[in-house]
Amino acid sequence: MQAYKPQVKDISLFREIAQNIVNPLEILREAISNSHDAEAKNISIIISRNNAGRFILEIQDDGKGMDAKNIHRFFNLGDSSKDKLGIGEKGLGTKIYFKSEKITLITQTRNGEMYKATMDKPWESLCCDRIPEYILENLEAIPGKNGTSIIIEGYSIDNPERYFNFDLVMDYILWFTAAGSFKTHFALYTELHKSIQNMQIAPRIFLEDRILNRKEEVSGTHQFSPPQEKPKDDPCEIVYKKSANFSRHFGPYHRETNINGEYVSFQLYGTVSGSNCRKKIAKLKQGETLKSRFGVYLAKDFIPFTKKSNLIAEPYFHHFHLLLNSQSFELTADRNNISNLDDPKVKWVLEEAKKIIDEDIVPLAEESYFRLRKQEELEHSIKEKQRRLLERLEDFDKIDELAIEELPITKYPDNESQVALLFTAMIANQYTRNLIKYINKIGHYSHQSPTDLICLDNKFQKVLVEVEYKLSNLFRHEHPYESFDYVVCWMVDLDLNEKKRLRDGNTLSLIQENQEWILKYGTQKTIPVIELRSIVSLYKKSAAVDIACAKDDLYKIGELDEYTDFHTRE
Repeated sequence: MQAYKPQVKDISLFREIAQNIVNPLEILREAISNSHDAEAKNISIIISRNNAGRFILEIQDDGKGMDAKNIHRFFNLGDSSKDKLGIGEKGLGTKIYFKSEKITLITQTRNGEMYKATMDKPWESLCCDRIPEYILENLEAIPGKNGTSIIIEGYSIDNPERYFNFDLVMDYILWFTAAGSFKTHFALYTELHKSIQNMQIAPRIFLEDRILNRKEEVSGTHQFSPPQEKPKDDPCEIVYKKSANFSRHFGPYHRETNINGEYVSFQLYGTVSGSNCRKKIAKLKQGETLKSRFGVYLAKDFIPFTKKSNLIAEPYFHHFHLLLNSQSFELTADRNNISNLDDPKVKWVLEEAKKIIDEDIVPLAEESYFRLRKQEELEHSIKEKQRRLLERLEDFDKIDELAIEELPITKYPDNESQVALLFTAMIANQYTRNLIKYINKIGHYSHQSPTDLICLDNKFQKVLVEVEYKLSNLFRHEHPYESFDYVVCWMVDLDLNEKKRLRDGNTLSLIQENQEWILKYGTQKTIPVIELRSIVSLYKKSAAVDIACAKDDLYKIGELDEYTDFHTRE
């Protein structure tokens, strides 16, 4: 019997790590983490294009530098000197640099060793199934120039400025890298110093975009909205005049325990804040919203790596900016998710953190921020109703008079509900009901039912009636035409013989027979259309004829003067 060792296909693994990166900006996360681990106090990130137009990304720091052994680890796969508790213990991160045309590393240690490593065409080599090679040179040290510079040329992505522009890089640094860590909020907890390096150090970050000609120093710590629990009215806000600028902080919360003999702890810190506060600390990329950015994030080494918004109830989660750190979290190879959710230590962390959120943070947020929002919503609702009421009164005066003395409706209808009211009034009036064919009484009205009215016809049989302001609305709404027998509308605004092909394959057409409008639904059904506008017009004409006849009769018997005087006084 012979034993075999599984073989690792290094080339394909190199290529897969370099290629399967979720966000190209992750290259900065790796670079800044390495500089931070090297105890750098100053880190510079320079974005540029060289004279040949090649995209250049350069990361410089003043850390302790790299000796020859650590330079080899930088290029090797799965070879890391980092503590197993921290991010990057797998030695995979720097391989994302390989998706480029050239990598140049220049470093000088505090012991006076200076090296230059150059790797040409790493991505081309990997795509040709070759492991790329690098050249290591020993240089003469330069006094006072300790630190490391990494230059990545021709990073292989389409339109690199789409990702590597000043605003998006600044935002990414402050949210998802060691330069945006929130560990300084927990620097006083001495037990954390055993597992987290440089707890009290927040490096200075200098970002220079030579393409856009912009340069600025980055704070070096994660950005939270400054506390502001009594904001003033914001004249630019319509509804949330105060709460849009509200911000309340929670924490720092530090909890620890022992599970199966292992020390376990977590740290929780964050805010609840209004939209203006959140906008100030997040530069959203195209397609991104405040709702997709904010919530609860899991973090390791106090660097956020994935959202976990189910730790807080809908619909409130995106108002919160909460970061939950634990060194018990183990990350997937791409460092964008957690790989040990079933670990008892992780389960304890998530359960205890959720208790703090549910029992402490959310109630405090409800008492302050969300109560203020609800008050503002109520005040705005009242003002909006008053505004719409005044607007309605103004619009009412502009509507033409119906001018039918026998009806209690004073204005022409301008919507479906008004059509239903007018129809009801006309059915109830002894003079106008005779002009309405087919319908004798109204039984029931519902705007939530598929059909608006249940009526009784002249034989007191139940019929279904659909109400519309304009008949064309019926064509647009795609009503099931089997669900009504008649249509009542204010006006027929379609052309004669207008047709529409329906989804069920039938054709709906508008015809006129004996001066009556009719909808034909295929060959199966005819639907009479009762147009109230023409009935009102007919009634007014007949009323005018009746008045003229009355005047003629009065004139003949010599009482016209008395009739005229009476109606003038009226």
